[in-house]
Amino acid sequence: MKPLEVISKTVKVNNTDERIFNFFADLRNISRLVPPDVQDWNATEDTCSFVVKGQKMALKIVDREPFKTIKIQGDDGSPYQFTLWLQLKSLTAYETAVSIVVRAELNMMMRAAVKKPLQQGVDQIVDYMKMLPY
Repeated sequence: MKPLEVISKTVKVNNTDERIFNFFADLRNISRLVPPDVQDWNATEDTCSFVVKGQKMALKIVDREPFKTIKIQGDDGSPYQFTLWLQLKSLTAYETAVSIVVRAELNMMMRAAVKKPLQQGVDQIVDYMKMLPY
């Protein structure tokens, strides 16, 4: 079965690719962005785990290409197999294009249920990235 692929819109962030990369390359930095409905948040530089809507999730950074991409996968504690790429492209000295790609192995029922919310979620994340104080 072909994985579900969701690609966010691309936004311009008024910051350097280096600063954005360094922020997201350490999952401990995400702690201040966690919404209130996320519980039991724990993070190291390379991993994080949390509970959302009763579902335990675990993530790990599996690859970093400095100032270009960060690849995150569901860890052993995650019930779903997926990969998320944060993609950065320097446009000017202080402007970076940002997008997110998610690929997930889901059955047909789950694909239908999560595609639209996942698309909205990744689009909201990249919009939010424009406002972060890196």
